[in-house]
Amino acid sequence: MNFYFLCLGVLLLFVYCVFQLIKKQHNKLKIYTEFLVGLTVLLFLFVLSIANPLFRYSMSSMKAVILILSLSFLCFSFGLIDDHEKTYRRNIDIYIGLYILLLISITFFIGRPSLSFDFKRIFSIYRDSFIPFHTISLYFTNHASLRSIIYNIFGNIVMLVPLSFLLMLKNKKYDHIGKQLLAIAPMVLIIELLQEITWVGSFDIDDILLNLLGVILFTIFITRFDMISKIRKLFFTTFKNKKMVKYFCYGVFQILPIMFIVETVLKIIKYCLL
Repeated sequence: MNFYFLCLGVLLLFVYCVFQLIKKQHNKLKIYTEFLVGLTVLLFLFVLSIANPLFRYSMSSMKAVILILSLSFLCFSFGLIDDHEKTYRRNIDIYIGLYILLLISITFFIGRPSLSFDFKRIFSIYRDSFIPFHTISLYFTNHASLRSIIYNIFGNIVMLVPLSFLLMLKNKKYDHIGKQLLAIAPMVLIIELLQEITWVGSFDIDDILLNLLGVILFTIFITRFDMISKIRKLFFTTFKNKKMVKYFCYGVFQILPIMFIVETVLKIIKYCLL
């Protein structure tokens, strides 16, 4: 309990010092934002790469999702403060990078066994893994639980939808399904092969088909009703909100990253002193 009170105290002191620092110096806000995002990502990778349960198994998929979303909204709120199209466009690249980081962490690290490379496994992939809809049919013929069906089928369908959305925000050329598939399909194939090679999963053609199906359906839906052009305009619009509102949003979205940094650093110190 004392440990978490200490984290909270350090957090509040840090937030107060930051606001005093950036109150009248806009350029320092950009440096601070880049530092906070970079340090959070660095510690996030550190936590995932350490085999000791004190670090690695303290990270859950939900915690990772919330942390990455917080960083994304932090960058978005900074964009509102900075109010330049260049910043808005750069932020989209950051969102894509953060999403790929989240995808890799969930696919290869969180809740997975330790990585163990074995390239020979490529040549021993089960024949059934190449048969379309074979694995999907097993969920229904074997009367799998609803939770299992939702997690493995629906989860694979929506897994790459955020990346599809971000690519469309980045460039209008990705409004076309063909361009989307050219960008996403190779990545999906590489992930499936790497899962097989590293022993954290297995290659399955159905996973690839479901991933790409989600991208196709989402692209058709969001372009058919001309939603993407309106959303894209929103992301590049100059907001006229009061500065106080923008800074308040910025302050809120930095809380979770700072808490993660403080907690992780204190855990490292505590572990080193044992």
